Amino acid sequence: MGKGKNKFVTFVVSVVGAAVVAALYYFNKNAISYNQYLVGNLIGIFWIPMLSILFLFGEEPSSFGFSLGSWRRIWIVLVIAFAALFPVMLYVSHWQGFQNYYPLFKWYPEFKYRVFADYPRLNPFTTAPMTMLFAEASYGMYMFCWEFFFRGYLLFGLHRSIGWSAILVQAIAFGILHAGKPGIEIIASFGAGVILGIIALNAKSFMPGFVLHWVASITFDIMIVAGRPHSS
Repeated sequence: MGKGKNKFVTFVVSVVGAAVVAALYYFNKNAISYNQYLVGNLIGIFWIPMLSILFLFGEEPSSFGFSLGSWRRIWIVLVIAFAALFPVMLYVSHWQGFQNYYPLFKWYPEFKYRVFADYPRLNPFTTAPMTMLFAEASYGMYMFCWEFFFRGYLLFGLHRSIGWSAILVQAIAFGILHAGKPGIEIIASFGAGVILGIIALNAKSFMPGFVLHWVASITFDIMIVAGRPHSS
């Protein structure tokens, strides 16, 4: 692929990426329902990038990490990363800031009045298991698109012209969209973005990052509920 094409791709990815991050920074703060939040983000972090790949660049999505790649060889890295993350998540799940914020679903009307009306006294995973299954599964779809945007579209699109510096750029954008979450998570998100970016480039796929991110998210929600101050 010629340098001219690479520069064009990098330019478009930069513009689209910046526009999406800026739009979602404000949109996510003002979303009034989970469905609105989900649909708005899927348009921004999946459909807009995907359409630019297919129709502006005329390329296969696999060029942007949308494939299994060589990620089977990275399973051991994922297991080690999750093992290292597990005790940290377990520890911070008792912090008041995380207890107040998570599970994320409790803030949206689709769950707030029906599933979390008597939270934290009742456990939403046992009182409304099918609704929580839908919540975690649909959030997994969101995270798939999230990883495609950061560790696929941005990372591989920018890597063509700026090399490994693309890892830092997408990690910064990743941190920006954590605004509103507990402060320590915003800071940690930059480091997580760097690690996930390195994994994605080595695996030639964002799929390992998606698996790790989603499993960690579900695990943390369970930890939050299990560690709630008033469980009886």
